Amino acid sequence: MKVSRSTIIDLSAEIVWSQVQAARLLDHIAWPLMRFIPVGSEPLAHFKQGGRYLVKLRLLGMLPVGTQWIATSVHQPERGAWPKRLRDNGYSALIKKWDHWITISPFGKDRTRYSDDIEISAGIMTPFIWAFAYVFYWHRQRRWRGLARSMQARNVIAEEMEVFSQANALGDTAKAWRALERAHIVSQPFLGPHLSSHWAMLRFAISQRDAREMAGQIFRLALAPLGAISGRIPAGNTGRANVSAFQPMDIPPDLRAKLRGEN
Repeated sequence: MKVSRSTIIDLSAEIVWSQVQAARLLDHIAWPLMRFIPVGSEPLAHFKQGGRYLVKLRLLGMLPVGTQWIATSVHQPERGAWPKRLRDNGYSALIKKWDHWITISPFGKDRTRYSDDIEISAGIMTPFIWAFAYVFYWHRQRRWRGLARSMQARNVIAEEMEVFSQANALGDTAKAWRALERAHIVSQPFLGPHLSSHWAMLRFAISQRDAREMAGQIFRLALAPLGAISGRIPAGNTGRANVSAFQPMDIPPDLRAKLRGEN
């Protein structure tokens, strides 16, 4: 039985291709449905031509479901040509055939068409393994799209934090706060960067001896995890103590464009 799924990822094909070959990405895009624990003699670091990697499988990150051989090969045309493909022709005691092809090709400017094609053979268990694979690769592609958004956001955050550092060094307090606000707007959907944004604001408030802002940032540091859990994030909120922590605000058009990769 076969599973075929495709999606569009908002990253260049070169970036996606390089990331596909990095084994660390496997755990990221498979989490939390599946975890892969290396147990073989060959380290699981970078998928390569002729690679053979033995891994323990943990369903939902915890439940042991046996071991699996990942057997990789790289298929790419001459320099500069597309598509490029990575194959995992793996197997286990339960699954006799897990022939997975990842196909990468450009899709317009700085976007990628990403496809998973899997052929499965597991005897009488084949329909059940097929059903899991269908959900699993839907989940993986969803995680890929989220990773693309996260990578774009982190680039924008880094740009704004550089503006903040320069403004702070020049003593331009208004410009420094504006850069921190813009970094906060972009960071909100991602808990780690969101917390880092409020921590940067708290440190700056301390340096400015701004008691009101300090208190506001401590409150928001405590509130951010609850917003991430509930999914109730006020889009566009600047994160400052001078606005309600629950008030949605307009996202500046230039930030929207940057997050779409247009700038």
